[in-house]
Amino acid sequence: MQLPLESLQLDTQTTSRGNQRRGWRRFWRNRLAVVGLGIILMFLICAVFAPWIAPYGPDAANFSSAFHAPSAAHWLGTDDLGRDILSRIIYGSRGALLSGVLIVSLGMGVGVPLGLVSGYFGGVVDEVIMRVVDAGLAFPGLVLALAMAWVLGPSLSHAIIAIGVVTIPQFARLTRGQVLEAKGREYVEAARCLGASPLRIMFRHILVNIATPIIVIGTLNIGGAILSVASLSFLGLGPPPPAPNWGSMLQSGSEYLTMAPWISLFPGAAIFLVVMGFNILGDGIRDVFDPNQ
Repeated sequence: MQLPLESLQLDTQTTSRGNQRRGWRRFWRNRLAVVGLGIILMFLICAVFAPWIAPYGPDAANFSSAFHAPSAAHWLGTDDLGRDILSRIIYGSRGALLSGVLIVSLGMGVGVPLGLVSGYFGGVVDEVIMRVVDAGLAFPGLVLALAMAWVLGPSLSHAIIAIGVVTIPQFARLTRGQVLEAKGREYVEAARCLGASPLRIMFRHILVNIATPIIVIGTLNIGGAILSVASLSFLGLGPPPPAPNWGSMLQSGSEYLTMAPWISLFPGAAIFLVVMGFNILGDGIRDVFDPNQ
């Protein structure tokens, strides 16, 4: 004989799988979402196979080729040191994608458990955690990241830590709201009546059922995280030269906008494309899991 909780979970999982299959069909019919996925895959391929794709080394300087406009030898031109811009953009995709994923992973890894505990237990625990979260949200995100990056020093790892800490309150607040809505549902009450521990209820029952909005926001935040790292690098708080970083490439090219605009134009276009790719991919993933569709 099937227990009520097991029967309820089975029905829920069957319905969820059917909805997801229909959702994925909607995803592949969503041309913008497919384009976003294609853009991300393109940059991912560049990041993984950079040594085989890039025509030159990222730091290979040639002063006799400085400020060369786009040509057959250098498709996107060269910078003030004669380095190939296309090669530096390809190698820079490694740091951009890695930083975006690590920042969101840090924010979710800390913020989601905090939101689970806060929303499930409530009371004093909820008050303490949420007041700390509210204090974090009270500061403008980029300003707080700037202050932390300045204290830690300019490097990619420090920029990731600084921006990742800033994203923790966002995931904590989002998760708490989802938990408050979910913890009164039938499957949670059934699990509690059957003697399941709070830890099991939070992670085995609640988190599984509230994962969709967290995944969607996480996907959208990867693009924002890449943009934030580029902003810190533009201000000199990212990886120090000569690391191929899109933000520092923008900054170095800003001095030559009138005579060599391609030095800033193409790194800026790379940032725009990857951020747009993650944003429209996040919209497509939302359509997949949205029960109202």
